Amino acid sequence: MKSDRVIVFSKLTSQSVRLFISLVIIFSGFFTRAETSPAPEKKDPLTNSFVALCYHDVSNGFVGNAFSIRKKDLIEQFDYLKAHYNVVGLQDIIEASQGKKVLPPKAVLITVDDGLASFYENVYPLLKTYKFKAVFAIVGKWTEDGVAPDYGFKDTNPKMASWKQLKEMSESGLVDVVSHTYDMHQGQVFNPQGSQAPMAAFFRYDSITKSYQSEEDFVNRVQMDLRKNNELIKKHLGKDNSVIVWPYGASNGLSRKAAEDVGLKIQMTLRAGLNNASDISQIGRGLIFADMDLPQFANVLEHAFVDSSPLRMIRVDLDSIWKKNEAEAEQVLGDLLEKTLALGANGALFQAVSDSGDAYFPTSQMSVRADYLNRAAHTMRHRSRVPNVYARVPQTFLKNTETAKAVIRDLAKYTDIDGVFFEVSSKEKAKELSFEPVMAAGRSVRPHWQYGVIGPRPENAEIFDYLVLTPQQLEKEKLEAVPNSIKQKQDIIALPKDYNIVASHVMAEGYLNLFYDVNFKDVVPDPDFKTLFSVRQSNAKHIKGEAK
Repeated sequence: MKSDRVIVFSKLTSQSVRLFISLVIIFSGFFTRAETSPAPEKKDPLTNSFVALCYHDVSNGFVGNAFSIRKKDLIEQFDYLKAHYNVVGLQDIIEASQGKKVLPPKAVLITVDDGLASFYENVYPLLKTYKFKAVFAIVGKWTEDGVAPDYGFKDTNPKMASWKQLKEMSESGLVDVVSHTYDMHQGQVFNPQGSQAPMAAFFRYDSITKSYQSEEDFVNRVQMDLRKNNELIKKHLGKDNSVIVWPYGASNGLSRKAAEDVGLKIQMTLRAGLNNASDISQIGRGLIFADMDLPQFANVLEHAFVDSSPLRMIRVDLDSIWKKNEAEAEQVLGDLLEKTLALGANGALFQAVSDSGDAYFPTSQMSVRADYLNRAAHTMRHRSRVPNVYARVPQTFLKNTETAKAVIRDLAKYTDIDGVFFEVSSKEKAKELSFEPVMAAGRSVRPHWQYGVIGPRPENAEIFDYLVLTPQQLEKEKLEAVPNSIKQKQDIIALPKDYNIVASHVMAEGYLNLFYDVNFKDVVPDPDFKTLFSVRQSNAKHIKGEAK
Protein backbone atom coordinates (compact mmCIF):
# COMPACT_ATOMS: atom_id res chain seq x y z
CA MET A 1 0.00 0.00 0.00
CA LYS A 2 2.87 2.33 0.84
CA SER A 3 4.59 1.76 -2.57
CA ASP A 4 1.34 2.52 -4.43
CA ARG A 5 1.15 5.92 -2.71
CA VAL A 6 4.78 6.68 -3.70
CA ILE A 7 4.05 5.89 -7.37
CA VAL A 8 0.99 8.16 -7.38
CA PHE A 9 2.82 11.06 -5.79
CA SER A 10 5.79 10.71 -8.16
CA LYS A 11 3.51 11.41 -11.11
CA LEU A 12 2.41 14.75 -9.67
CA THR A 13 4.17 18.06 -10.14
CA SER A 14 5.40 19.88 -7.04
CA GLN A 15 2.63 22.49 -7.47
CA SER A 16 -0.09 19.88 -7.72
CA VAL A 17 1.39 18.09 -4.69
CA ARG A 18 1.06 21.22 -2.60
CA LEU A 19 -2.53 21.73 -3.80
CA PHE A 20 -3.41 18.11 -3.15
CA ILE A 21 -1.94 18.14 0.35
CA SER A 22 -3.77 21.40 1.14
CA LEU A 23 -7.11 19.92 0.07
CA VAL A 24 -6.47 16.75 2.08
CA ILE A 25 -5.73 18.82 5.20
CA ILE A 26 -8.77 21.03 4.71
CA PHE A 27 -11.24 18.22 4.13
CA SER A 28 -9.76 15.84 6.67
CA GLY A 29 -10.02 18.64 9.23
CA PHE A 30 -13.62 19.29 8.22
CA PHE A 31 -14.65 15.66 8.61
CA THR A 32 -12.70 15.29 11.85
CA ARG A 33 -14.52 18.27 13.34
CA ALA A 34 -17.84 16.98 12.08
CA GLU A 35 -17.26 13.63 13.74
CA THR A 36 -15.79 14.84 17.02
CA SER A 37 -17.47 18.22 17.70
CA PRO A 38 -19.29 18.10 21.03
CA ALA A 39 -23.03 18.55 21.38
CA PRO A 40 -24.14 22.15 22.00
CA GLU A 41 -23.75 23.02 25.65
CA LYS A 42 -26.83 23.96 27.63
CA LYS A 43 -26.92 27.68 28.35
CA ASP A 44 -26.23 28.54 31.96
CA PRO A 45 -29.39 30.28 33.28
CA LEU A 46 -27.15 32.62 35.30
CA THR A 47 -25.43 33.90 32.16
CA ASN A 48 -26.17 37.62 31.76
CA SER A 49 -28.09 37.71 35.03
CA PHE A 50 -27.85 40.69 37.36
CA VAL A 51 -29.26 42.14 40.57
CA ALA A 52 -30.46 45.76 40.58
CA LEU A 53 -30.24 47.94 43.71
CA CYS A 54 -32.51 50.91 44.41
CA TYR A 55 -31.19 53.79 46.52
CA HIS A 56 -32.71 57.18 47.28
CA ASP A 57 -31.06 59.77 49.53
CA VAL A 58 -27.49 59.56 50.87
CA SER A 59 -26.76 61.90 53.79
CA ASN A 60 -23.56 62.89 55.59
CA GLY A 61 -24.94 61.76 58.91
CA PHE A 62 -28.57 62.74 59.46
CA VAL A 63 -31.08 60.13 58.34
CA GLY A 64 -34.31 61.76 57.26
CA ASN A 65 -36.46 58.72 56.55
CA ALA A 66 -36.39 54.96 55.93
CA PHE A 67 -34.85 55.46 52.48
CA SER A 68 -32.08 57.90 53.45
CA ILE A 69 -28.85 56.05 54.17
CA ARG A 70 -25.65 57.51 55.61
CA LYS A 71 -22.63 58.07 53.37
CA LYS A 72 -20.44 55.92 55.62
CA ASP A 73 -22.90 53.02 55.17
CA LEU A 74 -22.82 53.49 51.40
CA ILE A 75 -19.01 53.34 51.47
CA GLU A 76 -19.21 50.05 53.38
CA GLN A 77 -21.64 48.71 50.78
CA PHE A 78 -19.48 49.90 47.88
CA ASP A 79 -16.45 48.22 49.49
CA TYR A 80 -18.43 45.00 49.72
CA LEU A 81 -19.56 45.26 46.08
CA LYS A 82 -15.98 45.90 44.98
CA ALA A 83 -14.75 42.81 46.82
CA HIS A 84 -17.52 40.34 45.98
CA TYR A 85 -19.50 41.54 42.93
CA ASN A 86 -19.09 43.18 39.53
CA VAL A 87 -20.86 46.53 39.18
CA VAL A 88 -22.07 47.09 35.62
CA GLY A 89 -23.64 50.06 33.87
CA LEU A 90 -26.90 50.35 31.97
CA GLN A 91 -25.05 50.36 28.63
CA ASP A 92 -23.36 47.07 29.56
CA ILE A 93 -26.78 45.52 30.11
CA ILE A 94 -28.16 46.95 26.86
CA GLU A 95 -25.20 45.57 24.90
CA ALA A 96 -25.59 42.18 26.60
CA SER A 97 -29.27 42.20 25.59
CA GLN A 98 -28.15 42.80 21.99
CA GLY A 99 -25.64 39.93 22.09
CA LYS A 100 -22.65 42.28 21.86
CA LYS A 101 -21.14 41.23 25.19
CA VAL A 102 -21.64 38.91 28.14
CA LEU A 103 -22.13 40.32 31.61
CA PRO A 104 -19.58 39.26 34.23
CA PRO A 105 -20.72 36.81 36.91
CA LYS A 106 -22.43 38.31 39.98
CA ALA A 107 -23.28 41.49 38.09
CA VAL A 108 -24.95 44.35 39.98
CA LEU A 109 -26.69 47.46 38.63
CA ILE A 110 -26.84 50.53 40.91
CA THR A 111 -29.87 52.81 40.54
CA VAL A 112 -30.73 55.93 42.56
CA ASP A 113 -34.22 57.47 42.45
CA ASP A 114 -35.73 60.96 42.76
CA GLY A 115 -32.95 63.28 41.51
CA LEU A 116 -31.76 64.61 44.88
CA ALA A 117 -28.72 66.88 45.15
CA SER A 118 -27.18 64.46 47.65
CA PHE A 119 -26.42 62.18 44.71
CA TYR A 120 -24.15 64.80 43.16
CA GLU A 121 -22.60 65.70 46.52
CA ASN A 122 -22.14 62.25 48.09
CA VAL A 123 -22.61 59.48 45.52
CA TYR A 124 -21.07 60.87 42.32
CA PRO A 125 -17.62 61.37 43.92
CA LEU A 126 -17.73 57.76 45.14
CA LEU A 127 -18.61 56.52 41.67
CA LYS A 128 -15.44 58.18 40.38
CA THR A 129 -13.35 56.71 43.20
CA TYR A 130 -14.68 53.15 42.81
CA LYS A 131 -15.06 53.43 39.00
CA PHE A 132 -18.70 52.36 39.35
CA LYS A 133 -21.56 53.36 37.07
CA ALA A 134 -25.12 54.18 38.14
CA VAL A 135 -28.58 55.05 36.84
CA PHE A 136 -30.02 58.32 38.24
CA ALA A 137 -33.79 58.76 37.85
CA ILE A 138 -35.15 62.33 37.99
CA VAL A 139 -38.65 63.72 38.57
CA GLY A 140 -38.86 66.61 36.09
CA LYS A 141 -41.11 68.89 38.13
CA TRP A 142 -39.03 68.42 41.26
CA THR A 143 -35.89 69.28 39.30
CA GLU A 144 -37.53 72.42 37.92
CA ASP A 145 -38.85 73.46 41.36
CA GLY A 146 -35.54 72.70 43.07
CA VAL A 147 -37.06 70.76 46.00
CA ALA A 148 -38.94 67.53 46.55
CA PRO A 149 -42.39 68.10 48.14
CA ASP A 150 -43.30 66.14 51.29
CA TYR A 151 -40.24 63.90 51.11
CA GLY A 152 -40.50 62.79 54.71
CA PHE A 153 -37.80 64.78 56.47
CA LYS A 154 -38.59 66.28 59.88
CA ASP A 155 -37.67 69.91 59.27
CA THR A 156 -37.00 70.46 55.59
CA ASN A 157 -37.19 68.77 52.23
CA PRO A 158 -33.96 68.05 50.34
CA LYS A 159 -32.71 70.03 47.38
CA MET A 160 -32.62 68.58 43.91
CA ALA A 161 -29.64 68.19 41.58
CA SER A 162 -29.52 71.08 39.10
CA TRP A 163 -29.55 70.68 35.35
CA LYS A 164 -25.92 71.84 35.30
CA GLN A 165 -24.95 69.07 37.73
CA LEU A 166 -27.01 66.55 35.80
CA LYS A 167 -25.29 67.49 32.54
CA GLU A 168 -21.85 67.16 34.13
CA MET A 169 -22.66 63.70 35.47
CA SER A 170 -24.31 62.58 32.23
CA GLU A 171 -21.24 63.58 30.22
CA SER A 172 -18.88 61.79 32.61
CA GLY A 173 -19.88 58.38 31.27
CA LEU A 174 -20.55 57.17 34.83
CA VAL A 175 -24.18 58.25 35.20
CA ASP A 176 -27.21 57.54 33.03
CA VAL A 177 -29.82 60.21 33.78
CA VAL A 178 -33.27 58.74 33.07
CA SER A 179 -36.95 59.52 33.67
CA HIS A 180 -38.80 59.08 36.97
CA THR A 181 -41.88 60.78 35.39
CA TYR A 182 -42.49 64.52 35.20
CA ASP A 183 -45.12 64.81 37.94
CA MET A 184 -46.47 61.35 38.79
CA HIS A 185 -44.35 60.77 41.89
CA GLN A 186 -47.36 61.17 44.15
CA GLY A 187 -50.45 59.40 45.39
CA GLN A 188 -54.01 60.04 44.29
CA VAL A 189 -57.42 59.10 45.68
CA PHE A 190 -58.45 55.78 44.15
CA ASN A 191 -61.55 54.69 46.04
CA PRO A 192 -64.66 56.28 47.62
CA GLN A 193 -63.13 56.08 51.10
CA GLY A 194 -60.23 58.39 50.16
CA SER A 195 -57.34 55.89 50.15
CA GLN A 196 -54.38 56.94 48.02
CA ALA A 197 -52.18 54.96 45.64
CA PRO A 198 -49.52 55.72 42.97
CA MET A 199 -50.78 57.74 40.00
CA ALA A 200 -49.15 55.55 37.35
CA ALA A 201 -50.71 52.34 38.65
CA PHE A 202 -54.34 53.06 39.58
CA PHE A 203 -57.41 54.89 38.30
CA ARG A 204 -58.29 58.17 40.00
CA TYR A 205 -61.60 58.33 41.87
CA ASP A 206 -63.54 61.61 41.68
CA SER A 207 -65.47 62.16 44.92
CA ILE A 208 -67.62 64.88 43.30
CA THR A 209 -68.85 62.87 40.31
CA LYS A 210 -68.50 59.60 42.26
CA SER A 211 -66.83 57.99 39.27
CA TYR A 212 -63.50 56.54 38.21
CA GLN A 213 -61.14 57.88 35.60
CA SER A 214 -61.64 56.33 32.15
CA GLU A 215 -58.98 54.12 30.57
CA GLU A 216 -58.55 56.64 27.76
CA ASP A 217 -57.98 59.52 30.16
CA PHE A 218 -55.56 57.42 32.23
CA VAL A 219 -53.45 56.49 29.19
CA ASN A 220 -53.44 60.04 27.82
CA ARG A 221 -52.33 61.47 31.17
CA VAL A 222 -49.48 58.97 31.48
CA GLN A 223 -48.25 59.58 27.95
CA MET A 224 -48.36 63.37 28.30
CA ASP A 225 -46.36 63.19 31.52
CA LEU A 226 -43.71 60.84 30.13
CA ARG A 227 -43.31 62.83 26.92
CA LYS A 228 -42.84 66.04 28.90
CA ASN A 229 -40.06 64.58 31.02
CA ASN A 230 -38.31 63.12 27.99
CA GLU A 231 -38.45 66.53 26.29
CA LEU A 232 -36.85 68.13 29.36
CA ILE A 233 -34.04 65.57 29.40
CA LYS A 234 -33.42 66.10 25.70
CA LYS A 235 -33.46 69.90 26.09
CA HIS A 236 -31.06 70.07 29.04
CA LEU A 237 -28.83 67.04 28.50
CA GLY A 238 -28.95 66.68 24.72
CA LYS A 239 -29.72 62.97 24.91
CA ASP A 240 -32.67 60.80 24.00
CA ASN A 241 -34.03 58.76 26.88
CA SER A 242 -35.46 55.24 26.62
CA VAL A 243 -35.82 54.39 30.34
CA ILE A 244 -38.68 54.96 32.78
CA VAL A 245 -38.21 54.23 36.48
CA TRP A 246 -41.74 53.99 37.88
CA PRO A 247 -42.37 55.95 41.11
CA TYR A 248 -42.86 53.53 44.02
CA GLY A 249 -42.06 50.80 41.47
CA ALA A 250 -45.76 50.86 40.58
CA SER A 251 -47.32 50.66 37.13
CA ASN A 252 -50.02 48.63 35.39
CA GLY A 253 -50.50 47.04 32.00
CA LEU A 254 -51.94 50.24 30.52
CA SER A 255 -49.19 52.54 31.78
CA ARG A 256 -46.52 50.07 30.65
CA LYS A 257 -48.00 50.04 27.14
CA ALA A 258 -48.28 53.85 27.19
CA ALA A 259 -44.59 54.08 28.09
CA GLU A 260 -43.61 51.70 25.30
CA ASP A 261 -45.59 53.80 22.82
CA VAL A 262 -43.55 56.92 23.66
CA GLY A 263 -40.26 55.07 23.27
CA LEU A 264 -39.54 53.98 26.85
CA LYS A 265 -38.61 50.39 26.12
CA ILE A 266 -36.72 49.80 29.37
CA GLN A 267 -38.89 50.04 32.47
CA MET A 268 -37.71 49.67 36.07
CA THR A 269 -39.88 48.65 38.98
CA LEU A 270 -39.48 47.28 42.51
CA ARG A 271 -39.45 43.48 42.40
CA ALA A 272 -37.40 40.76 44.01
CA GLY A 273 -35.38 38.26 41.99
CA LEU A 274 -32.61 38.09 39.42
CA ASN A 275 -32.93 39.99 36.17
CA ASN A 276 -31.50 38.79 32.88
CA ALA A 277 -30.25 40.82 29.94
CA SER A 278 -32.28 38.59 27.62
CA ASP A 279 -35.33 40.65 28.68
CA ILE A 280 -34.82 44.16 30.04
CA SER A 281 -38.31 45.45 29.31
CA GLN A 282 -39.11 45.16 33.04
CA ILE A 283 -36.11 45.38 35.38
CA GLY A 284 -36.86 44.49 39.00
CA ARG A 285 -34.92 46.23 41.79
CA GLY A 286 -34.51 45.73 45.51
CA LEU A 287 -34.86 48.63 47.97
CA ILE A 288 -31.94 49.60 50.19
CA PHE A 289 -33.16 50.89 53.58
CA ALA A 290 -31.55 53.18 56.13
CA ASP A 291 -31.47 50.54 58.88
CA MET A 292 -29.94 47.82 56.69
CA ASP A 293 -26.58 46.80 58.18
CA LEU A 294 -23.80 45.19 56.14
CA PRO A 295 -24.72 41.54 56.95
CA GLN A 296 -28.31 42.27 55.88
CA PHE A 297 -27.04 43.97 52.73
CA ALA A 298 -24.90 40.92 51.92
CA ASN A 299 -27.84 38.60 52.57
CA VAL A 300 -30.34 40.39 50.32
CA LEU A 301 -27.75 40.56 47.56
CA GLU A 302 -27.01 36.85 47.80
CA HIS A 303 -30.73 36.00 47.58
CA ALA A 304 -31.59 38.78 45.09
CA PHE A 305 -34.06 40.20 47.65
CA VAL A 306 -36.26 37.09 47.40
CA ASP A 307 -38.23 36.27 50.54
CA SER A 308 -38.41 32.48 50.80
CA SER A 309 -40.90 32.49 53.68
CA PRO A 310 -43.84 30.10 53.22
CA LEU A 311 -47.28 31.60 52.69
CA ARG A 312 -49.43 31.82 55.82
CA MET A 313 -52.80 33.16 54.74
CA ILE A 314 -55.90 34.20 56.67
CA ARG A 315 -59.50 34.41 55.40
CA VAL A 316 -61.45 37.68 55.46
CA ASP A 317 -65.21 37.57 54.76
CA LEU A 318 -66.47 41.02 53.80
CA ASP A 319 -70.04 39.90 54.51
CA SER A 320 -69.11 40.05 58.19
CA ILE A 321 -67.46 43.49 57.89
CA TRP A 322 -69.59 45.53 55.54
CA LYS A 323 -72.50 47.33 57.14
CA LYS A 324 -74.98 49.73 55.61
CA ASN A 325 -73.47 52.29 57.92
CA GLU A 326 -69.94 52.76 56.53
CA ALA A 327 -68.65 54.27 59.79
CA GLU A 328 -69.60 51.05 61.58
CA ALA A 329 -67.89 48.99 58.87
CA GLU A 330 -64.73 51.08 59.28
CA GLN A 331 -64.71 50.35 63.00
CA VAL A 332 -65.00 46.60 62.38
CA LEU A 333 -62.28 46.79 59.72
CA GLY A 334 -60.01 48.78 62.02
CA ASP A 335 -60.25 46.13 64.74
CA LEU A 336 -59.47 43.42 62.18
CA LEU A 337 -56.44 45.34 60.90
CA GLU A 338 -54.99 45.71 64.40
CA LYS A 339 -55.46 42.01 65.10
CA THR A 340 -53.82 41.09 61.78
CA LEU A 341 -50.87 43.42 62.40
CA ALA A 342 -50.28 41.77 65.78
CA LEU A 343 -50.44 38.32 64.19
CA GLY A 344 -47.81 38.85 61.48
CA ALA A 345 -49.36 36.72 58.72
CA ASN A 346 -48.04 37.38 55.21
CA GLY A 347 -51.19 36.59 53.23
CA ALA A 348 -54.90 37.47 53.25
CA LEU A 349 -57.68 36.09 51.07
CA PHE A 350 -60.65 38.48 50.78
CA GLN A 351 -64.19 37.64 49.79
CA ALA A 352 -64.82 39.57 46.54
CA VAL A 353 -68.42 38.48 45.99
CA SER A 354 -71.04 38.16 48.73
CA ASP A 355 -72.71 34.86 49.47
CA SER A 356 -75.78 36.18 47.63
CA GLY A 357 -73.78 37.03 44.51
CA ASP A 358 -73.25 40.80 44.92
CA ALA A 359 -69.84 42.25 44.16
CA TYR A 360 -67.72 44.25 46.59
CA PHE A 361 -66.05 46.10 43.69
CA PRO A 362 -67.31 48.12 40.69
CA THR A 363 -68.42 45.93 37.78
CA SER A 364 -71.14 45.98 35.16
CA GLN A 365 -71.43 42.19 35.18
CA MET A 366 -73.30 41.75 38.49
CA SER A 367 -75.05 43.82 41.12
CA VAL A 368 -72.70 45.71 43.44
CA ARG A 369 -73.27 45.63 47.19
CA ALA A 370 -70.53 48.13 47.97
CA ASP A 371 -67.24 49.43 46.56
CA TYR A 372 -65.35 48.24 49.64
CA LEU A 373 -62.95 45.44 48.68
CA ASN A 374 -60.33 47.92 47.53
CA ARG A 375 -60.48 49.85 50.80
CA ALA A 376 -60.21 46.70 52.92
CA ALA A 377 -57.45 45.07 50.86
CA HIS A 378 -55.38 48.26 50.53
CA THR A 379 -55.44 49.02 54.25
CA MET A 380 -54.70 45.35 55.05
CA ARG A 381 -51.57 45.60 52.88
CA HIS A 382 -50.30 48.90 54.27
CA ARG A 383 -51.59 49.24 57.81
CA SER A 384 -51.35 45.57 58.76
CA ARG A 385 -48.18 45.01 56.67
CA VAL A 386 -49.59 41.99 54.83
CA PRO A 387 -47.59 41.77 51.57
CA ASN A 388 -49.77 39.23 49.73
CA VAL A 389 -53.44 40.18 49.38
CA TYR A 390 -55.77 38.17 47.14
CA ALA A 391 -59.46 38.06 46.20
CA ARG A 392 -61.63 34.94 46.36
CA VAL A 393 -64.15 34.60 43.51
CA PRO A 394 -66.58 31.63 43.32
CA GLN A 395 -66.85 30.19 39.83
CA THR A 396 -70.62 29.91 40.42
CA PHE A 397 -71.06 33.64 39.86
CA LEU A 398 -68.93 33.87 36.71
CA LYS A 399 -71.48 32.18 34.38
CA ASN A 400 -69.25 31.87 31.30
CA THR A 401 -65.79 32.74 30.03
CA GLU A 402 -66.73 36.13 28.55
CA THR A 403 -68.48 37.24 31.72
CA ALA A 404 -65.55 36.00 33.78
CA LYS A 405 -63.07 37.97 31.64
CA ALA A 406 -65.05 41.18 32.18
CA VAL A 407 -65.43 40.57 35.93
CA ILE A 408 -61.75 39.81 36.50
CA ARG A 409 -60.65 42.81 34.43
CA ASP A 410 -62.90 45.09 36.49
CA LEU A 411 -61.42 43.56 39.63
CA ALA A 412 -57.94 44.34 38.30
CA LYS A 413 -58.85 47.94 37.46
CA TYR A 414 -60.43 48.90 40.75
CA THR A 415 -58.58 47.03 43.51
CA ASP A 416 -55.10 46.96 45.03
CA ILE A 417 -54.62 43.18 45.23
CA ASP A 418 -52.06 40.64 44.04
CA GLY A 419 -54.32 38.19 42.24
CA VAL A 420 -57.39 35.97 42.34
CA PHE A 421 -58.25 32.55 43.75
CA PHE A 422 -61.14 30.85 41.92
CA GLU A 423 -63.37 28.77 44.16
CA VAL A 424 -64.43 25.65 42.26
CA SER A 425 -66.63 22.84 43.56
CA SER A 426 -66.36 19.20 42.53
CA LYS A 427 -69.59 19.57 40.55
CA GLU A 428 -68.34 22.64 38.68
CA LYS A 429 -65.07 20.97 37.78
CA ALA A 430 -66.84 19.06 34.99
CA LYS A 431 -67.72 22.34 33.27
CA GLU A 432 -64.58 24.33 33.99
CA LEU A 433 -64.17 27.81 32.60
CA SER A 434 -61.47 28.41 30.06
CA PHE A 435 -59.26 29.96 32.72
CA GLU A 436 -56.34 31.07 30.55
CA PRO A 437 -58.19 33.90 28.73
CA VAL A 438 -59.78 34.93 32.04
CA MET A 439 -56.37 35.16 33.69
CA ALA A 440 -54.99 37.03 30.67
CA ALA A 441 -57.79 39.60 31.03
CA GLY A 442 -56.68 40.34 34.57
CA ARG A 443 -53.00 40.47 33.62
CA SER A 444 -53.73 42.97 30.84
CA VAL A 445 -54.18 45.45 33.71
CA ARG A 446 -52.10 43.78 36.46
CA PRO A 447 -49.26 41.88 34.76
CA HIS A 448 -47.84 40.70 38.10
CA TRP A 449 -51.07 38.99 39.23
CA GLN A 450 -50.96 35.45 40.56
CA TYR A 451 -53.83 32.96 40.33
CA GLY A 452 -54.98 30.06 42.42
CA VAL A 453 -57.76 27.50 42.66
CA ILE A 454 -59.68 26.51 45.78
CA GLY A 455 -61.07 23.02 45.28
CA PRO A 456 -60.11 19.80 43.49
CA ARG A 457 -56.84 19.89 41.58
CA PRO A 458 -57.72 20.77 37.95
CA GLU A 459 -56.26 18.92 34.99
CA ASN A 460 -54.48 22.12 33.92
CA ALA A 461 -53.02 22.75 37.38
CA GLU A 462 -49.73 23.93 35.87
CA ILE A 463 -51.26 27.24 34.72
CA PHE A 464 -51.96 28.29 38.33
CA ASP A 465 -49.53 29.66 40.86
CA TYR A 466 -51.32 28.10 43.84
CA LEU A 467 -53.78 25.32 44.62
CA VAL A 468 -55.69 25.34 47.90
CA LEU A 469 -56.44 21.79 49.04
CA THR A 470 -58.06 20.40 52.14
CA PRO A 471 -56.13 17.70 54.03
CA GLN A 472 -58.79 15.23 52.84
CA GLN A 473 -58.20 16.13 49.19
CA LEU A 474 -54.48 15.76 49.70
CA GLU A 475 -54.85 12.28 51.21
CA LYS A 476 -57.25 11.26 48.43
CA GLU A 477 -54.68 12.26 45.82
CA LYS A 478 -52.04 10.16 47.54
CA LEU A 479 -54.35 7.11 47.64
CA GLU A 480 -55.31 7.55 43.99
CA ALA A 481 -51.68 8.21 43.00
CA VAL A 482 -52.62 11.34 41.07
CA PRO A 483 -49.73 12.08 38.66
CA ASN A 484 -47.58 15.07 39.62
CA SER A 485 -49.76 15.72 42.65
CA ILE A 486 -46.90 16.40 45.04
CA LYS A 487 -46.09 20.08 44.47
CA GLN A 488 -45.26 21.43 47.86
CA LYS A 489 -44.37 24.94 46.70
CA GLN A 490 -47.60 25.30 44.75
CA ASP A 491 -49.99 23.64 47.18
CA ILE A 492 -51.60 25.53 50.06
CA ILE A 493 -53.23 23.39 52.72
CA ALA A 494 -56.54 24.68 54.08
CA LEU A 495 -56.61 24.19 57.84
CA PRO A 496 -59.84 23.55 59.75
CA LYS A 497 -60.88 25.39 62.91
CA ASP A 498 -59.03 22.83 65.06
CA TYR A 499 -55.78 23.26 63.21
CA ASN A 500 -53.02 21.94 65.51
CA ILE A 501 -52.79 18.24 64.61
CA VAL A 502 -53.47 18.80 60.91
CA ALA A 503 -50.87 21.58 60.67
CA SER A 504 -48.21 19.45 62.36
CA HIS A 505 -48.96 16.51 60.05
CA VAL A 506 -48.86 18.37 56.73
CA MET A 507 -45.81 20.41 57.70
CA ALA A 508 -43.96 17.22 58.61
CA GLU A 509 -44.67 16.07 55.04
CA GLY A 510 -43.15 19.25 53.63
CA TYR A 511 -46.30 21.30 52.96
CA LEU A 512 -45.44 24.70 54.42
CA ASN A 513 -48.00 26.98 52.74
CA LEU A 514 -51.02 27.18 55.05
CA PHE A 515 -54.46 28.83 54.83
CA TYR A 516 -56.65 29.12 57.91
CA ASP A 517 -60.08 28.56 56.39
CA VAL A 518 -62.02 30.34 59.14
CA ASN A 519 -63.22 33.96 58.96
CA PHE A 520 -60.44 35.79 60.80
CA LYS A 521 -62.85 38.35 62.26
CA ASP A 522 -64.14 35.59 64.55
CA VAL A 523 -60.70 34.21 65.49
CA VAL A 524 -58.97 34.88 68.79
CA PRO A 525 -55.37 33.81 68.06
CA ASP A 526 -53.83 31.70 70.81
CA PRO A 527 -50.01 31.56 71.28
CA ASP A 528 -49.66 28.44 69.11
CA PHE A 529 -51.60 30.08 66.29
CA LYS A 530 -49.45 33.20 66.49
CA THR A 531 -46.29 31.11 66.34
CA LEU A 532 -47.59 29.24 63.30
CA PHE A 533 -48.74 32.29 61.33
CA SER A 534 -46.17 34.92 62.29
CA VAL A 535 -43.87 34.81 59.26
CA ARG A 536 -43.87 38.41 58.09
CA GLN A 537 -40.40 39.86 57.48
CA SER A 538 -39.31 42.21 60.25
CA ASN A 539 -38.01 44.76 57.74
CA ALA A 540 -41.37 45.27 55.99
CA LYS A 541 -41.52 48.96 55.11
CA HIS A 542 -44.13 51.57 54.40
CA ILE A 543 -43.65 53.15 50.97
CA LYS A 544 -44.62 56.79 51.08
CA GLY A 545 -47.53 57.76 48.85
CA GLU A 546 -49.16 54.33 48.95
CA ALA A 547 -50.50 53.87 52.43
CA LYS A 548 -52.98 56.64 53.07
